[in-house]
Amino acid sequence: MAKKHSKASEAAQQLKDLATVFVSIIVLGFILLLFGAALTITLEQPDIIPWLPPVGPSTIDIVKDTTYIQSAFDPLSEITAKQFTSEEEYSAFMKSYEGGGYGDYYSVRGGMDMGIMPTMAFAEAAPSGQKATDYSTTNVQVEGVDEADLIKTDGEYIYTISGATTYIIKAYPGADAETLSTIKNDKDPDDLFIYGDTLAVIGDYRGSLEGIGFVPSSGMVFFDIYDVSDRSNPKMVKEYLFEGSYSDARLYGDYAYLVVMDSIDYRPVYPMPLVVEDGVVGEMAIDDMYYYPIPYDWPELVTVHSISLKDIGGVESKAVAVEGGHTLYMSTESVYLAYTEDVNEYDLRRDIAMGLLESKLTSYDKSLIKTIKEMPGDILSPREKEEKVYQVYAKYIDYMTKADQDKLEDEIDDALDKKLEEYKYFEFTVVHELPVKNGDIEIGQTGKVPGHVINQFSMDEYDKVLRIATTISPRWSWAWKDRSESVNNVYALDAGMAIIGKLEGLAEGEQIYSTRFMGKKLYMVTFEQIDPFFVIDLSDPTNIKSLGELKITGFSKYLHPYDETTIIGLGNEATEQGRVTGLKISLFDVSDVANPTEIAKFVTDEKYAQTTADYEHKAFLFSKEKELLVIPAYNQEYRYWDDSGGEEQEYNGALVFKISKEEIVLRGLIDHSGYGENSWGPAVQRSLYIEELLYTKSEKLLRINELSDLSSVKEVKLSTSSPIPVY
Repeated sequence: MAKKHSKASEAAQQLKDLATVFVSIIVLGFILLLFGAALTITLEQPDIIPWLPPVGPSTIDIVKDTTYIQSAFDPLSEITAKQFTSEEEYSAFMKSYEGGGYGDYYSVRGGMDMGIMPTMAFAEAAPSGQKATDYSTTNVQVEGVDEADLIKTDGEYIYTISGATTYIIKAYPGADAETLSTIKNDKDPDDLFIYGDTLAVIGDYRGSLEGIGFVPSSGMVFFDIYDVSDRSNPKMVKEYLFEGSYSDARLYGDYAYLVVMDSIDYRPVYPMPLVVEDGVVGEMAIDDMYYYPIPYDWPELVTVHSISLKDIGGVESKAVAVEGGHTLYMSTESVYLAYTEDVNEYDLRRDIAMGLLESKLTSYDKSLIKTIKEMPGDILSPREKEEKVYQVYAKYIDYMTKADQDKLEDEIDDALDKKLEEYKYFEFTVVHELPVKNGDIEIGQTGKVPGHVINQFSMDEYDKVLRIATTISPRWSWAWKDRSESVNNVYALDAGMAIIGKLEGLAEGEQIYSTRFMGKKLYMVTFEQIDPFFVIDLSDPTNIKSLGELKITGFSKYLHPYDETTIIGLGNEATEQGRVTGLKISLFDVSDVANPTEIAKFVTDEKYAQTTADYEHKAFLFSKEKELLVIPAYNQEYRYWDDSGGEEQEYNGALVFKISKEEIVLRGLIDHSGYGENSWGPAVQRSLYIEELLYTKSEKLLRINELSDLSSVKEVKLSTSSPIPVY
């Protein structure tokens, strides 16, 4: 059953907040009168106290006004989701971290960077007319989990977005292709799903919010559902607006899972995140809101909404406060949110310094510190509390003799050395699990592994085991005055998110550029100057093994399965010194896992040729049966920067290859010059095939060509000033 979203009384909430502000002002004034002088301390002698660190992130459990927890991230601690129990508690959290916590708030658009495996078309009922049976679908990481994209096809029609317009195009047969209808309004569409005769269009809402009474700081995301049984006359059947900015969406079965990111923002009116359904304003229920006991630096609220495209109506939602810059991976059973936490030596030094000075505090200063810690979060933020507390301790250091300061610094160094010995690693990926089933969303377990992930390809769930590949960044230790090299690791986590297996220490001094989990194996590329291609055995997750590796020049930024024993790599060729010399496609034979080989490759003549497919997997089109590989590609003439003396050909379009186990041969270029969003970037956004036809799409053009010889069939212009009726 879909949940209804609760709505607090606006008037009551305003009265509560006015009362809180009034009392807070009185308390703050009293505190400042008593202790203002003590709190104003200037440290003007960096030569005397050179080790003093900057103030870092602070309180964890700030929803309790009297709780004060030291700032440093502790990788040995357990992380368990905590549910907000009241709107007051939720508002206290928002107030404490409003404005981004301990740094400028940033939102990573498209943080979900999902991968590729052949997927199915989710069409329950085929529309009438001539419909193809052989057509490509969106490349996805997990078979059966569709990914929202700017173009979809059901074998007869193409549904796509250009600018602010959504197009429904009669695409097959190609000679009869034409635009049937467009959807254009005051919204900014990004992605869509097609599910039988149901079209879902998703993006950021740019229209008026006068009916709500205010404009949310992070904006609103729209999720519009259309009945397209008559493709020439789409009819909206449901309109949702969700507070936040659009991140991405997945479709599993008949449920779409929409992921929205929201800044930390307290407000007295509508304190909970908004959900607007067909113009009716509501709010998320407090029992759907969660946070984690972590030292947030740039907190953001991530909400997962499930929406049925079969039984229209009703939304299930769960929101979690996570660290900013998360990466999302979704399996058939769970959504996983991952982000990086670091053990900060500066935080540890400060905490140790305060511990060593604790016995020197006067009763007056102890009382002052207690008062600061117990101040409500909306008067003093966690960061402000920590700054003021540390200023009290710093006063004692300021009045020490030089000899005593040196002695204290030595004691801090010794204590820090012992503390750091407790940790083998200082960079960790925290992973939160949100199980999903038939539209229901739950809050699951949390795990952590050393290192950071590069994208969602770094994660994969297989037989209820989560596998993660990470890179541990190079690190300079203030305490040990040395630098550690980067290193790469692979971990396996059980259903409880505990580490049950690991392989550590791969390719020291290098970092992961691409990964591809395929069943019981992992294929991984690292790079510094030479590209090691690793084959890793995951058949026993408690005993992960490196089976073999291949060292070649260049590197692959994206890996795609050709078949069970062959991998396609897309990236760049490079010299043995690591200097890039061109765009490269490789074919790796991994049938002999101990000795992988590069059996074919293609390298562009153009040194600066680029493709969006090496970081946007949805732009990568491959069919083994058709021996077809298509990628967007563009090259601008840089001969004035190139000391080779040769001239390079300029082009902007889609490169079409014949690919087999024996060769990778360039067949031709589908030109889209002048049809891109701008003159200097890539023009082609996506490509697909229907039967014997290849379709390439840029911002202003859908071009149709024969697959056999790439001859032109037809062009469909995409223009926001289309004369087709707007619905």
